[in-house]
Amino acid sequence: MESHEWESYVDRQIRQAQENGKFDHLPGKGKPFTHLDSDPLEQVLKAQGFVPRWVELDREIRDKVEIAEQAVRRTYEWVMQTWSSGSADRQYAESEWREAQRVFGKRLDEINQLIKTLNLELPPPVRHLQRFPLKVENQLQRLGLPLQLE
Repeated sequence: MESHEWESYVDRQIRQAQENGKFDHLPGKGKPFTHLDSDPLEQVLKAQGFVPRWVELDREIRDKVEIAEQAVRRTYEWVMQTWSSGSADRQYAESEWREAQRVFGKRLDEINQLIKTLNLELPPPVRHLQRFPLKVENQLQRLGLPLQLE
């Protein structure tokens, strides 16, 4: 059988299957055809409920950042409340705030290690999701918290 005859045969078989409704109930019907855009192994793992390590790392980073930010914000609020109520002197409040910033910085160092790992593990199609290391000053500023108490 020549190649053009083979193609005609295949085309006829596909057309006949379509007419008989063989393709009507396939999984994913009506959804975009994207399997060529990703790693087949990743698709199988995802279908089985597994998540790529870099996705887990990203979630872990977000969770740890949120916890660290909540802790430093609560400490700041406590320091300011204690200071304004007159139950603590200025030096004590300032030392507590410095300690909170030190602990916050230590947490950010741990998070930055996770960010380095994440950036190394990101597959090429999603490398644009790389993260920059977090800095205490920038994070405090983003939260609206001062470096020094006034």
